[in-house]
Amino acid sequence: MDTVITPRFPAGLTSFDAEGQFLSDTGALIEEPAKVVTLFVEDTPEAETAINKIVTAYVNQFNQESVLQTTNEDELKVGFRAGENLIENDLVPEFIQAELFFGRNIPSGGEVPETQFQAFLDEEITPRFPAGLTVFDADGQFQDSTGTIIEEQSKVVRLLLEDTVENEAAIDEIINAYIGEFNQESVLLAVNEEIAVGFGAGEDVIDNDPIPEFVQTDLFFGRNIPGGGEVSEEQFQAFLDLEITPRFPAGLTVFDADGQFQDSTSTIIEEQSKVVRLLLEDTVENEASLNEIIIAYTQRFNQESVLIVVDEDIEVAFDAELPADIPEPAAGLGLLAIAILGTGTTLRKNHILPLKR
Repeated sequence: MDTVITPRFPAGLTSFDAEGQFLSDTGALIEEPAKVVTLFVEDTPEAETAINKIVTAYVNQFNQESVLQTTNEDELKVGFRAGENLIENDLVPEFIQAELFFGRNIPSGGEVPETQFQAFLDEEITPRFPAGLTVFDADGQFQDSTGTIIEEQSKVVRLLLEDTVENEAAIDEIINAYIGEFNQESVLLAVNEEIAVGFGAGEDVIDNDPIPEFVQTDLFFGRNIPGGGEVSEEQFQAFLDLEITPRFPAGLTVFDADGQFQDSTSTIIEEQSKVVRLLLEDTVENEASLNEIIIAYTQRFNQESVLIVVDEDIEVAFDAELPADIPEPAAGLGLLAIAILGTGTTLRKNHILPLKR
């Protein structure tokens, strides 16, 4: 990151810890730690060349066979302050995805502690969006004008909300509150309006094209069990191994997250969660497999629902323009994941994972 990625994209990046797994050609289950790096860059030929160089460097340095890239073709919109009017307020409200990137470094010294950020979630964000939110721990870094790399712990809050004027105003209020309370220069906001959202099996959130195309699917698994307790790490891993990976053996990526919502009595309910990201073709068979996974989880762990978010406007490639002596990709997904998002009028989102034989 310090020597290859950040110098090419000095304005900044965000990295996430994750876990990947896939089935090998022999049917063996392969588990690997992963990193997901998110970059916001202009969608220029120069940026594409830089991404290819990052891919090539990773393949060479760590003896990987290939790197998977997914490029988001949505018109993603990015802003850094309140009032930038990123949301199209449709006459008939539709669900959109908004991600808020909160840096925790305080310019005068120190950082926003976990307790203060949790209080900010409880007092500023959740009351405005009581239906729920998901929080990811992340690390940000950028290169300043002297070439020094600045590292910063961060929180990324993902909201699924209707594209109303009231919700847009609420997001602006949250951004202003964080900037004011913690002496920040900005809060990055990324808005994706081209998604489909479902809360259970059978909601038909995937368009099954005559010629199959790759789509990105995120499944949000809450771990609280009604009546008490939670789904343990061991139980969730077994669910991954038995229910998800056999249906999607090419690979998946798992993120730890925290969810919370406000119930009818205004009590805030916190819940540890797992987010499973799948890149799959938009076939009827794959959609049926997703429904089977959702049904299996809700029945096994007495859940009310599993949130599913589908983004169909992506492109998938399995390498950069690599030297001829680098092997072609295998069928399984492996270790590293990099999400690279472009900015400008059209934003592009890339996921990159080396492939293992």
